[in-house]
Amino acid sequence: MGEIMSLYYEKDHVRIYQQDNLELLRTLPGESVNLIYCDILYNTGKVFDDYSDDLGAPEEATEWYRPRIEEMKRVLAPNGSIFIHCNWRMDSYMRILMDRIFGTKCFRNRIYRQHSKERGFYANFDSQVDVVLYYVKNSRDFVFHELRGDSKRIVPLFENGVLEGRSDARNIGGETIDLKALHKHWLVSAAQFQDMKDAGEVQVIGGLPYRFSNVIPVGNLWNEPEMLDAYTRTDVADAYDTPKPEAVLDRIIRVASDPNDLVADFFLGGGTTAVVAKRLGRRFVGCDISAKACEVTVQKLERG
Repeated sequence: MGEIMSLYYEKDHVRIYQQDNLELLRTLPGESVNLIYCDILYNTGKVFDDYSDDLGAPEEATEWYRPRIEEMKRVLAPNGSIFIHCNWRMDSYMRILMDRIFGTKCFRNRIYRQHSKERGFYANFDSQVDVVLYYVKNSRDFVFHELRGDSKRIVPLFENGVLEGRSDARNIGGETIDLKALHKHWLVSAAQFQDMKDAGEVQVIGGLPYRFSNVIPVGNLWNEPEMLDAYTRTDVADAYDTPKPEAVLDRIIRVASDPNDLVADFFLGGGTTAVVAKRLGRRFVGCDISAKACEVTVQKLERG
């Protein structure tokens, strides 16, 4: 605590700092950030004009990340979420580190984001996906908004097999549904089931519960066209070689935060998180040790 904060930009509830992210994290109040997204260093061993992506061996990189992830947990709100974007070089190491710091029960999912079509690799299978590790601060209380569309679909609210805590009997319209007796379990909690009932979305068909709603199902494979990188190895990227599509951040911010929440990105890079957070009516704090990253981000913010 006590380090001098290097404020680079402040306007319209957006703050950008140019400094080491660990220094900034140590100055932030505890439980003050609602959502954290970080497209971290992938540890490729490459050295660029404004930063180094060489953290040493994976074990050394993990130790470099450890205090930063610990601080991210400290500043995360009680019902907050964190998304760590990496690739095959560090995803397994980061998963173990995140499990130790947040706890395995707070791990929600490993998201696979397809970044490109097949390219010409030699003597190997082409790597076409990045990994986003999704954790929450509290496994029983976190923000998650379902995405909704215009059309409706019906989906089961049960699955085969008895599961402790999810095989209880529940009532709807005077009818008791005892999934345990049918050797099945609920896919939703009792509170979620009640919300669906209150919204008039639950139907019982053949003695089994289904949901009829306009919720858009989203899996952990994000391979829609808008999720792919908009550049190729032969194109000139926008400031950095790996800018994440705005669709990735749009989905994460809409799902895991509310308007006026504070969103943070401590590996600012090309500034996509800042731009999308501002557009969606969230407050934002971002940080990068690179002056180029801060400059590029501010330019994008000012362009709107």
